[in-house]
Amino acid sequence: MRDDLIYTSLVKIFGSRCVFNDPKELMKYSNDMSFYKGKIPKFVVFPSKVRQIEEVLKLANMLKFSIIPISSNSRFKHHGDSIPRSDNSIILNLSNMKKILSIDRKNRVVMVEPGVTFGELITKLKKKGLRLLTPLSPTASKSVLVAALEREPIIIPRYHWDSSDPLLCTEVVFGTGDLLRTGTAAGPGTIKQQQKAGQAQVNPMGPTQFSPFRVIQGAQGSLGVVTWATLKLELLPFIQKAYHLQSENIQELLDIQYELLKFRLCDELLILNNLNLACLLKKRPQEILELSEKLSKWNLIFVISGRGPLAKDKIFYLEGDIDEIRERLGYNFSSIHTDTFNREILNILNEPCDQPWRTRFKSTYQDIFFLTSFEKIPKFISIVEAQFATELGIYIQPINQGTAYHTEFDIYYDPEDQDMENTVKKKILDVTFQLMENGAFFSRPYGLWAKEVYAHHNLETIDALKKVKKIFDPNNVLNPGVLCFDE
Repeated sequence: MRDDLIYTSLVKIFGSRCVFNDPKELMKYSNDMSFYKGKIPKFVVFPSKVRQIEEVLKLANMLKFSIIPISSNSRFKHHGDSIPRSDNSIILNLSNMKKILSIDRKNRVVMVEPGVTFGELITKLKKKGLRLLTPLSPTASKSVLVAALEREPIIIPRYHWDSSDPLLCTEVVFGTGDLLRTGTAAGPGTIKQQQKAGQAQVNPMGPTQFSPFRVIQGAQGSLGVVTWATLKLELLPFIQKAYHLQSENIQELLDIQYELLKFRLCDELLILNNLNLACLLKKRPQEILELSEKLSKWNLIFVISGRGPLAKDKIFYLEGDIDEIRERLGYNFSSIHTDTFNREILNILNEPCDQPWRTRFKSTYQDIFFLTSFEKIPKFISIVEAQFATELGIYIQPINQGTAYHTEFDIYYDPEDQDMENTVKKKILDVTFQLMENGAFFSRPYGLWAKEVYAHHNLETIDALKKVKKIFDPNNVLNPGVLCFDE
């Protein structure tokens, strides 16, 4: 009777065509590529209007069921953060909300709904001479808004001024069903009135001295449902030149990238080990292995860019500055100097991929990632390599102008080998503990890590987070069980 009541109520809100309870369809939402195994949801609903989201959250508070918001295809989800943990859950699939609400070239800002994907938006922005600040080779079907909410690191650290970038203003429906617009979008006036007056919803701070976007970002859908957001953009370069430097010594590449970033000489800037770079460049396992063996262990990729009538002049003086830095450091880097190789790298950095590039080698992987300082990276690499000697991908991304580093380890394995999967699971938990003990900061704790991460925090911190949860979602209807929140 209870399920019948929920179904009838959902049909009134969404219409019968947007409410699904087919067992085969529901099963898809009970697991992802992570180790976490969840519960099968009761229903999946597809909203198209903000009003429907407000109503379903109020209904969830009244009838006591859980809501798991997702924004794109669940097939490639990887961290267990959008899997139901309770028996009485529904999936709020926002993929039908896919409008690009505005593109403002003058203020370099775009407003998108949660269903807008990287494949759609990047193509649209190119026609306007603009580009998105993206993570490394995002999947074309991935939600742009979700990547920003999850604070996935962008590959151009010189434009990364705040940990929240590129996220700006948002419209969010909290767990209570109440709607709020953050930053300058809060008012005065409606969004149309603000835009007519020349405002672009660029400043994320506020309203008043309170900046609620700070608690929404990284909350894994446990506090509110974001219905649109504005994101930073940059102008599309006229000219780009890619550099690829190789070394067997990670410290040499860390030193030169530090100098490049200090003087803001390049746009894209990242370090990959040979296996991860091969996964980016090739699509078949055998090709990946062959290229991996040819590359040096560590690879620095960076791009210099020019815009406008003096684009070539800028490239010329940047090349001179880079040569001076290399000469001053005295390192002798090997490199691959071919037009084809450079075009491949630029294509990877500028275009989304059809499926996650990390799945090309073994079809599945598990990752460990955290933030750290420049000096500690070699030590953390040693800790992880002691546990995973082979088939380990490494990705190092400076963020926030180089004040911190996203350090990521990708463990590749055969998903059909159950013993190997169990071994990888145990080793990940063991090495995560070692990393935390040595100062790694897990700013985005997912799934199996979350309990271990919060066990290392003071109880006062956890109590404060639970008080925040109680304010915005007092009945724990939104994604219960993630982070440090009880199921």
